[in-house]
Amino acid sequence: MPSTNPFKLLIGMAGFALALQAYAADRYPSEPIKMIVPYAAGASTDGLARLVGQDVAEDLKQPVVIENHAGAGGTIAADYVKRQPGNGYTLMLTTDGILSVNPSIYKKLNYDPQKDFTPLSIAVTAPLVLAVRTDSPYKTAQQLIDFARKNPEKLSYGSAGVGSSQHMAGELMKAMAGVKITHVPYRGGGPAMNDMLGGHIDMMFVQSASAKELADKGTIRILAIGSPQRNKQLPDVPTFSEIGLKGYDSDTWYGFNMPAKADPKVVSALNASIVKSLKKRQEQLERLGYGVVASSSDEMRRNIESNLVKWRDLAKQADIYQMQ
Repeated sequence: MPSTNPFKLLIGMAGFALALQAYAADRYPSEPIKMIVPYAAGASTDGLARLVGQDVAEDLKQPVVIENHAGAGGTIAADYVKRQPGNGYTLMLTTDGILSVNPSIYKKLNYDPQKDFTPLSIAVTAPLVLAVRTDSPYKTAQQLIDFARKNPEKLSYGSAGVGSSQHMAGELMKAMAGVKITHVPYRGGGPAMNDMLGGHIDMMFVQSASAKELADKGTIRILAIGSPQRNKQLPDVPTFSEIGLKGYDSDTWYGFNMPAKADPKVVSALNASIVKSLKKRQEQLERLGYGVVASSSDEMRRNIESNLVKWRDLAKQADIYQMQ
C-alpha cells in the first residue's frame, strides 16, 4: 500500500477548508443572525437595532435575533462579540464611544477596536446640543463662553459619566474655547438633567432629539449644536463653528460591526443590506433626531482610526487619559 505524504495531506485539508469557507460565504446567510446590542432593551439604541434588524431579516431571508448584553459602557458586549467566529452570524450595534472613546481613556480594555472587529457601516450620527435652563442668563453660546473666559471655574456642566459622549463634548468645547468649566459626572443623563433643572449645575450637553422635546415644552434653552452643520430638526440653532470654534464636532455615532477575519463577501452582503435599510428608514430616523450616514466598511474603519487620535489627544489634555 503506498504511503501517504503528510505534507500533501495537510495541503489537501487546507484546500478543502478554504473551499468549504468559500461555499459557506456564497450561501450566506443560511441560518439566523444574532445582533448584539450593548444597552438595555427599550433604549433608543435598542430601537435602532430592531428597526435595522427587521429590514435585514426581510432582505436576507433569515431571522435577525436581538440580544441585549448591557453594562460596563459597552465593554461586555464587545468582549462577547470579539470571541465569536467572523462568519456573519453575529453582528453588533456599536458606537463611537465603544470603539474610539473607551480605548482613549482606559488603560486596560478586554478588546482592541481595530484588531478584534470588522467594520460594517456607520449607521447614524446623534448630534449633541449645549443646553441651559430657560431662566439662565445666557441667551447664546457666545455669551456663556465670554463669561467663562472672564470667570474661570465659576460655571459647571454635567454629564452621564466620565468618558461619556456628553463629557467629551464638554471637554472639547473647553479646549477649543480656552475656558475652565467644572465637570460634574453623574450616573446617567437623567440625574444630570434633573440637577441642571434644579439649578445645581449650569449646563449640559444633550442628544438633540431629547433636547428638542424639552425645548418645545419650555423646559430648557438650546444654545448651540455640536454638529459640523445645522440640524434639520433644529434649523435655528447655530453650530459651534459659527460662533468661532472652527472645526468643532462632538457628534457621536452608532453603527454595526462583526468579529474580525470576516469573509469580504459576507461583509459586502451585510453592508449592502444595512445601507438599504438606513436609506429606507431615513425620514423616520431623522424625525427621531438622527443624521443618517450609511457608510461603507472602509469609511467606518477610517473614522475609527481618526477618532482614536482625536479623543486620545483630548483625553490627555483633559487629564482623563489611561484611567483604571
